[in-house]
Amino acid sequence: MWTITEQSEAFIEKDGDVVYDHTKIILRQGENYFSATVKERVPKPEDLDITSLDMAHIPSEDFCPEFKHGITIAPDNLSNTYIKRPSLVAWDPSHPKTIGDLVRHEAEICEILKEHPHPNITKYLGCVVKDGRITGLCLVKYTSTLSEILAKSSAFERAMYCKDIERGVCHLHQLGLVHNDLNPTNIMMDGNIPIIIDFDSCRRTGEKLASKAGTFGWEIEGAEFATPENDLYSLAKIRELMLQPRYY
Repeated sequence: MWTITEQSEAFIEKDGDVVYDHTKIILRQGENYFSATVKERVPKPEDLDITSLDMAHIPSEDFCPEFKHGITIAPDNLSNTYIKRPSLVAWDPSHPKTIGDLVRHEAEICEILKEHPHPNITKYLGCVVKDGRITGLCLVKYTSTLSEILAKSSAFERAMYCKDIERGVCHLHQLGLVHNDLNPTNIMMDGNIPIIIDFDSCRRTGEKLASKAGTFGWEIEGAEFATPENDLYSLAKIRELMLQPRYY
């Protein structure tokens, strides 16, 4: 049985306008993943004729890096957890190891955070490993988003949330790390405690940024290196959102 696990529309610039170009689709059959591109839009995935697609098999080693010593293996049968698995939309057969390298990198960053925990940073429990390869990162599951909480919070509570987020970012910087992708979608809530998540863009201070870094509208455009200023800019944008009058 085929299952569409991801799809993403791609746009190009044409005659001064940004226009739709194609849709990238990721499919799964059993434990195998495939990539396909279609020119038409796909409003209803169930209406897509999968048999007509020109599919490319995505080797598991391209997105499941080899497990190495120093990485924690997550215990079995943990409750209240979320398994973060890599998005395959960006898979490119000409650069097959990019996604796997990103998974390994985030695992290494999470190991640092595990050794130096902070109440405003996601709790990492280890990696899910199968056949000697990392298939996902095991994290504590948070059910509420920052956006969901904001509309129900007082001005005082929102100010406290801002301070908590700043404390988490300060902790990262003290560890010599820069998040590089702070935005409201990367902040969850554990009750009334903001939790910074998503560390695949995180780099050590001074390192060159990878292709996975920043979100449009929340980043310093043109930034090339991991500097605390990247996070401070994003923090200012988040603070502006959280304290704007529409929430009063």
